[in-house]
Amino acid sequence: MNNMNNKKILLVEDDELLRKLYTDLLKGENFVVETAADGNTAYEKIKQGGFDLVLLDIVLPELSGVEIVKKLIDDKEAKPNKKLIFLTNLETGSEIDKIKELGFTYVVKSSLTPDQFIATVKSLIS
Repeated sequence: MNNMNNKKILLVEDDELLRKLYTDLLKGENFVVETAADGNTAYEKIKQGGFDLVLLDIVLPELSGVEIVKKLIDDKEAKPNKKLIFLTNLETGSEIDKIKELGFTYVVKSSLTPDQFIATVKSLIS
């Protein structure tokens, strides 16, 4: 059985209620959770590396999720994270197209119950 203890997740979500909900869900599964509520904070944290999973909202204040990833790709100083997945309420559109072009996966938040959210995270991180 894969041990989820001490797996580090960075949750980037500007919606305070969702951020709290997801943080509580993840901590309930013994993940170590850090959060960011805006693009600049997220970028600085992601750049530090060392996360098992980064859950990155697309629509954020300051820098969008896509802009963050583009900056990271160009940033020679950025340390690696194991996996980065976009969290979004969008299912189609130019941002989704960009994500696919960049080779990233996305998860549609609005279609996930809390149980499905946790199941999805566990499958991504294992």
